[in-house]
Amino acid sequence: MSEFRGHIAYTAEALTAQDRARAGAAFLGAGLTKPRVWRDDIAALALAQRVVTTEDRTERQPIADPAGRVVLFDGYLFDPAALIADLRLHPQTPDSEVVAAWLDRYGFDALHRLQGDFACVLWDPHVRRLHLFVAPMAMRPVYWYARPAGIWFATTLGALHQFPGVPQQLDPLQLARYFTTTVGDPADTVYKDIRLIAPGVHVIANEKGVQERTFWWLDPRRRVKLKSSGDYVEAARALLDQAVRRSLRAADTPGLTLSGGLDSAAVAASAARILAPSPLHSYTVEPPPGQTLAARRGWYDRERPHVDALAARYSNLQPHYCHSDDPAAIESDPTPFFVAGGRPVININHIGWFEPAYRAAQRNGHSVLLTGQSGNLTLSYTGLRGLADLARTGRFDKLARLLPQVARYRKNTLWGTLKGEVLIPALPTKLRAALWRWRHGDAAPSTKFAAIRSEFAAEVGLDAALAAEGDDGLYFYGTDSRKLIAHHLNAQRVRTLEIVRTVRAYYGLELRDPLADPDLAEFCLAIPRDQYLLGGVQRSLARRVLAGHLPDALLAERGFGRQNPEWFARIGAQRESFAAEIERLAHVPLAAEMLDLPRLKQLLDTWPQDAAAAEARRFELATLLPRAIQTGRFIRWSERGNH
Repeated sequence: MSEFRGHIAYTAEALTAQDRARAGAAFLGAGLTKPRVWRDDIAALALAQRVVTTEDRTERQPIADPAGRVVLFDGYLFDPAALIADLRLHPQTPDSEVVAAWLDRYGFDALHRLQGDFACVLWDPHVRRLHLFVAPMAMRPVYWYARPAGIWFATTLGALHQFPGVPQQLDPLQLARYFTTTVGDPADTVYKDIRLIAPGVHVIANEKGVQERTFWWLDPRRRVKLKSSGDYVEAARALLDQAVRRSLRAADTPGLTLSGGLDSAAVAASAARILAPSPLHSYTVEPPPGQTLAARRGWYDRERPHVDALAARYSNLQPHYCHSDDPAAIESDPTPFFVAGGRPVININHIGWFEPAYRAAQRNGHSVLLTGQSGNLTLSYTGLRGLADLARTGRFDKLARLLPQVARYRKNTLWGTLKGEVLIPALPTKLRAALWRWRHGDAAPSTKFAAIRSEFAAEVGLDAALAAEGDDGLYFYGTDSRKLIAHHLNAQRVRTLEIVRTVRAYYGLELRDPLADPDLAEFCLAIPRDQYLLGGVQRSLARRVLAGHLPDALLAERGFGRQNPEWFARIGAQRESFAAEIERLAHVPLAAEMLDLPRLKQLLDTWPQDAAAAEARRFELATLLPRAIQTGRFIRWSERGNH
């Protein structure tokens, strides 16, 4: 795991002394070595190494291959041994050299075959051409900025902004999109003219300009047909174990963030079997002992019973339980996070809740933490939107059989299930938006989930952009579950990856998500939708895949584990600082124009008496309010000059 940056000027005169010098500046990240720099008359490339795999200890990047091309590599290959054998390299060849040799033999047209979680740069000084690409479903985007004189790139916005030649002008439309969690072009960032390289994308740059091409994406049109339901289970189980085995490649045994849900439990069970008898340390965040919590129907507050049961099944699983009595420092002052990532982090309160687990993992010497983050969109998908698929494709016979079963399983009415999972998703976006406006006056639909002023949304073109994409700003609905999932894994996930990149820079921890493995994700997207709802049971595929590997009570669990269930106490501790911040933001032009500050002030002025009273307003107080405050703090930090 490394951080890199570089600048290519297409003439020697365009490579300024300031940009040349800043290429080798210290990176703003934890656990990195001193940067190594490669320079010629028009290029300055630098990389700081962080040891994650055994082979990282022998990395000496930037490297130059026998043809004189320079390579920067961040990440790891899934199966380097097979590539090394194919290329006839030394068995201990580091990944950067393996990739350089592979590209020399197979070329860029075969990038879809190069499997791993990595980002890579290749500069060819002979033809003056730069290649930047990110592996399919990788967890490490790259940022770039170009103008006729040259191109700048880096693994984080913070590192990119260390170049004096890169502007730092916020883009109000993209900032509004980020704030409202909507994504159009995933390559857009919150800064004008700075773009992002998403997984499966290859950028080629030279003095003639920049080309962006997608060489891999999750295709919702692809189908996988097997003979029986049991065959789908066996195939998914094999792909899960393969994905976990790939993610375990590290110099030291990875840790695991573990909850009582199917997602991380699936990763834990597979990893424990693969590693046995070696220990697997897991980290679970729970409320402080004795903390009073308000009940929430359909949810449970403490993960420990399911985690303890899982540990009883796997003797090498060693759980650690973590909590904090007060908000993390980055919740009240997220400046270090802004500096590390160079971007806003609207869920900083969520990250603050996880901080005790991250710090515990650091103390135990982990450089890698496994997660089950993407499970809800892959292995443990609920299958509910599959009911709308059946209606859309005319399979009313299957719909008639499944609908009552699903309603019984969810303890819902037949009408409620039909309305929520079939009829509402089928409404045209314009009609749904019109109904919203009819119920809420002139408020724009995009204001439902974010405290953004409707006038600002109109001025920057947010609502027009959403309308052009068929997004009503309320929720990304649709009757095609595959398209919906592909959107979230191809585009929406990029915003999560930006946060993961910032977490990596700040904590020095590499988060890996086996449930986003490209082979597993492709399979889960392509199989018949009813495999997720057999007998009306939600997450049927995951429950069948994990049968015999997880405790019965965990497999049968229908509730949802609550992250940050003590949210009211944690947010309440920040109430005064939030009020002070609202006063400051009134004097920050962009923040005052964008944020609905009176609405935020009203939320603070009508504060609930206790956690039970607050639960009915959970979204407003636990999500909408801190999201707006953190966005405002980022704007204020950015307008001060990003210090």
